[in-house]
Amino acid sequence: MSTLFASLGAVIHSFSSPRSSHRVPVLEANRNPALIAFESELSFHLEQLKSTDETGYLSIEWLCQAMEMVLSTHASAEAFVPELQHDATSSDRKWINSFLDNSIKLLDTCVILKAAVAEIKSYCGHLKVALRALEKEPIGEVQLKRCMKALNKCMDALKRREDAVNHLGHRRTKLENCSSMLRRTGERLNMEDASNGSSCTAIYTAQIITVFVYGLLTSALSLKPRRSLSSISIDGHSSWSFSLINLQQRVKEHIEKKKSRGSSAFLEELDMTDIAVRKFHDLLQEISHGNSSSEKRIQVLKVTEGSKALQPLLMHLQQGIPALESHLENTYRNLLRSRMAFLDMELGS
Repeated sequence: MSTLFASLGAVIHSFSSPRSSHRVPVLEANRNPALIAFESELSFHLEQLKSTDETGYLSIEWLCQAMEMVLSTHASAEAFVPELQHDATSSDRKWINSFLDNSIKLLDTCVILKAAVAEIKSYCGHLKVALRALEKEPIGEVQLKRCMKALNKCMDALKRREDAVNHLGHRRTKLENCSSMLRRTGERLNMEDASNGSSCTAIYTAQIITVFVYGLLTSALSLKPRRSLSSISIDGHSSWSFSLINLQQRVKEHIEKKKSRGSSAFLEELDMTDIAVRKFHDLLQEISHGNSSSEKRIQVLKVTEGSKALQPLLMHLQQGIPALESHLENTYRNLLRSRMAFLDMELGS
């Protein structure tokens, strides 16, 4: 993920640096008022995400808010499409083809993100079975074995079984492959010439924001990613680029803290639940190796307490999943609609 965010940093640098004459000039004397409003709105959304309490970063609610920013940015950028349709020239064909190529990769990423959310649903299902096994009292050895079996399935549900193998032969998860793909997309965006008017600038920005948010989702839904986030140091001049850089740095610091605590999951609700599940699993293993009946009675009481503590964590995680699924579906449809609009533009040209 470090190279992904470094690539985004380079994109933002090229977008805002006065030395990059072939890219989008930010400090223009006569800028399109609609474009200024578009960038101001984006900056506002980024500041809202940044102002969240630290524990809220990479929570389901926060990620849904980030996806709402993607939807809002795309909706605002779409207002500039008629201008592009009207003024499009043969020199714009390469730029449009690049957008179409990027959109396919982002659509593929969204499909994999949906699959990752489905794995979390499976995790919740197994945890629910485990807790249900302990509902009837008194809790005996049979119930404990059922609970342990379901907990093992619960933890297995988070392991990425459908790993892809890259050309070097290293086993990598689909989410890690997504991270690499997003990095490459960021690098390509850095090479794009988006200086052909307000429409190109707005659509270019929407792509950057989508890559950024999908990068966040890839990190949040990954388990112990092998690459850490790196900070971006650039001389930005637009309000939204400053906001994006600061937000990325805050998220990086948040992830590094989680890693230092030994967290397996970065999604806030999943992390809290997973920590409790592992402690509960250890307790059940301890009971299975216990000898005296008095010792087991005390431990069974601990099991009851642990089960009650897990219930609200499971409920909180379960309640957030539909919102996560809904926002992912909405961003997918949005990307698809944008792609169709550009395909129509190409066919009509």
